[in-house]
Amino acid sequence: MSDHTDTPVRSTSTASDTTTGNVAPTIKARDDVDGCGCLECRNIEATATRRSVLDALVWSVRLFRSYPSIVVFAGVIILANRLLETDAINVLPMPAISVFEILTGFAFIILIRAYVGTIVAGELTGNPVTRREGLRRSIARTPALVGVIILTVVSVLTIPFLLVLPLLVLVGMIPGNPVDLLGFPVVAAVGGIAFAVPFLFLLFKIWFALEACVIGQYGPLKSFRVSWRITTNYRGKFFLIGVIVIGSALSLFLPTYVPEMGTSLAPLNPVLSIISSSVSELLSIVWASAYAHIYIQGIVS
Repeated sequence: MSDHTDTPVRSTSTASDTTTGNVAPTIKARDDVDGCGCLECRNIEATATRRSVLDALVWSVRLFRSYPSIVVFAGVIILANRLLETDAINVLPMPAISVFEILTGFAFIILIRAYVGTIVAGELTGNPVTRREGLRRSIARTPALVGVIILTVVSVLTIPFLLVLPLLVLVGMIPGNPVDLLGFPVVAAVGGIAFAVPFLFLLFKIWFALEACVIGQYGPLKSFRVSWRITTNYRGKFFLIGVIVIGSALSLFLPTYVPEMGTSLAPLNPVLSIISSSVSELLSIVWASAYAHIYIQGIVS
């Protein structure tokens, strides 16, 4: 008896070309598929490939209404995060709290980008995935996800620094102190822009590596190449996603502060801060579903 109790957004009796029963589907690029990789053989409706970003978000909201387990799982982790941020568990030693924070943070990544992505892949291929199979796929891909995260951190920090290094050497060759000559705001702005531009570009290009790793079951390096390719082929849509991603990332920080008189920021009331952080994390689930949807659109086109 299947443990799937949620009602899918849509159902069909035809399984995708890479799945049978309730096994989580694997959606790769057409060149990486054994046999025919057309939409019909993959059981992906053409309408799914034509949805806009807004349509994908609306579809994601409907998905969560059909799969309340997603919100439940996210709620448990969000509650754990809020407890770790307060003194509610101050009986634990600091090393233990740090370990729990790392575990809940990674669990949230798995839930948001792996579990949700697996559910989305099942829905778009007409093969709804059970909660058990969704978690099984997420856990099975954990080692590869760790590799993707490590490569992401190393790449977005190391490569921009290497690109900025010649500028730093050039500045060091200028007689006198550049800060005295140009002023600290100018030097800081030039240095920040020189680092931020390649940083954001790389982050944008490899943003879908997690979806490629989970839904496509690619290795870390191959996931990067897949993400790079689909963001190149669909610059317009993914540029919009990149802008929204930056806004989403800022929303995790800025809502906890309010402007004071002048330019400084003052912390919100602790209760409002907790509510704001929790709502932002819940909204990130909707975006995770949209990311998975857009990855599938890009990879099958």
